[in-house]
Amino acid sequence: MKTPLRCFLMAALLILASQPANSAACGPVYGADGIALDKNGDVWIAHYEDVRLGKLTPSSGRFEEYLPTTVANPTVLKRDTWDDKDGFSYKFDFGFYGLGMDDSHDAVWSLAFNSDKLTRFSRNDRLFADVQLPGRSLGRFVLPVDAQGNVWTLAGPCCGQEGELQLVKINPQLEQQAFALQARKAKVPSLTVGRDGTVWVSLIANDDTLPSLYAFRNGQFEAVPLPLEMTTFITRLHVDAQGDLWLATGDDIWRKHNKTFERYHLPTPGAQSSMMTSDTRGNLWFTEWRGNKIGRIDSTGHIREYPIPPEEESPLTLAVDADGKVWFSVLFNYDLFRLDPDSGQIQSFPLPVPSNWSKNAAEGLSACVLKPKDALSLMAAKTPPQPVAAANPVLRHPLNYPDDAGAKAFEQNCHTACHSWYRVDRAGQRRTDWRPTVERMIEFNKAPIADEQRELIVDYLNRHYTLAKP
Repeated sequence: MKTPLRCFLMAALLILASQPANSAACGPVYGADGIALDKNGDVWIAHYEDVRLGKLTPSSGRFEEYLPTTVANPTVLKRDTWDDKDGFSYKFDFGFYGLGMDDSHDAVWSLAFNSDKLTRFSRNDRLFADVQLPGRSLGRFVLPVDAQGNVWTLAGPCCGQEGELQLVKINPQLEQQAFALQARKAKVPSLTVGRDGTVWVSLIANDDTLPSLYAFRNGQFEAVPLPLEMTTFITRLHVDAQGDLWLATGDDIWRKHNKTFERYHLPTPGAQSSMMTSDTRGNLWFTEWRGNKIGRIDSTGHIREYPIPPEEESPLTLAVDADGKVWFSVLFNYDLFRLDPDSGQIQSFPLPVPSNWSKNAAEGLSACVLKPKDALSLMAAKTPPQPVAAANPVLRHPLNYPDDAGAKAFEQNCHTACHSWYRVDRAGQRRTDWRPTVERMIEFNKAPIADEQRELIVDYLNRHYTLAKP
């Protein structure tokens, strides 16, 4: 069913800033929840809590970083956000949320976290430009770019609130066009673009409980009926080189070929399929958020799963290079990982963090060199890990502090509600002050935390989960 929709052209796009990038000295980065490969084989990364782009050249290990100026902390350009005693300060604008690569115009696109901005980085002149969207940006990990170099995203109200939801297209000339969806609220939105220019959008609209799928062509949305068996939300969409649409839903992945849907049930129970990409060999690759594996569906429909290193959890996003190797990242880790599907070997590329930041980098070099290391071999992947007794382990679970009012406040407001204590424990390797993070959760994410609880939580986290704390 086709529905006429209001659209408008914003020919004079508001560019908030065109800022020169500063090539940073491999300062601490948060990790990678955005990965994209360019035509030269370089791997680009971004993370929503890091206001910089990173670029890795795998052949040499050279790693470069590019920083825009920020309103909240202009001193980031003076390179004095690192302190030998206190570490790295995150008291500045939070960072980039997913990546889109436009090789035809040498541009890297990203969303700005918790904002209504989209950022374009020019690889030629190394300039950042911020673009104002007609609402809060909705999406993560990937920004679709079509064959003409147009970038597509969704914009609308934040955090389940009601308001106009719009599909936004920004062309290489930075002209913006928006198309209104017939939805006042959207949960779990996702979109992708096919080579024929069709934009696919999935979401749970308004107060519905079942997912919806739309094909956007010629300025109009067309609702696409989904199989009755698809009763859970659609995590991600992807279109392969053959034009087939793939949908990740829970423990299943579906393929839409013409008007037919085919279901692939994952071998690992509770796998939770998430990010997807495809390679030149006709394989679909995907992450298993709960299964802790990288999966592949080949051209015959056969499914193979590759375990990630046993000490890691929750693969975030992935991309496949020209040699067929799969680059991916995981939750709570600063490394990039590269999987060789033929051998099953996984290598890790440790990204700069306070603990491995070199003295030369601290003195202001524009780049550093990352040395890969073997993270998991095929034999190790098939062998169950043996338990190792820790010597005098330090337990930092909040329940280990029964008389600490701050631990109780964290347990009630943060741990059981949103975040595992393990995430906070790992984040303590790069935090000097938790107040900006806690305030962001309250102000931006609308966490219902009272003022007195806020102070208890900040005090507790700063005492137990900051740099150099046991």
